[in-house]
Amino acid sequence: MDAEELERLAAQDRQAERERIAPALGKVSSGLYIATAQIGDEPIGMLCSFVEQCSFEPPMISLALGKDRALVQALDGHGLFGLHILSKENNPLMKAFLNTGGVSPFEGRELVENLFGIPQMAEAWAYLGCKVAGRLVCGDHLLFTAEVFEGSLQHPGQEAQVRVRPNGFKY
Repeated sequence: MDAEELERLAAQDRQAERERIAPALGKVSSGLYIATAQIGDEPIGMLCSFVEQCSFEPPMISLALGKDRALVQALDGHGLFGLHILSKENNPLMKAFLNTGGVSPFEGRELVENLFGIPQMAEAWAYLGCKVAGRLVCGDHLLFTAEVFEGSLQHPGQEAQVRVRPNGFKY
């Protein structure tokens, strides 16, 4: 066997291992969230699921974003963002951020004013105001840690929107 053949077999082994890992990795459950920020006068936001509480004192969360996401600019800049925690009742809000079709997902949505100018959507189950505390490159994503400086359970009595993926290598 020559080196080229060995490399081809190694690549097949790596692919077979990914195929074994994918369904198990996808079972790492997560919530569904919308992260929002301001860039200049424009509100921006995105649906995200790689979020976790990572500290009690001070209260902190972690948030992983693809490196090419527009929200990264705001997080790397002023560092202020809102995290909207979605409930099962928030499907219309979630869908607005899934497929914008050129229309701002903020259009027609009630925003709650706050002291920090962060877009805060009234219909979200819960809201956290956050400030970036750290950043780490993690493969194809950027991992941000952020201190939570304000929060509100806007609609008590709802249930969390929980997500389990069929394939851990795809959203």
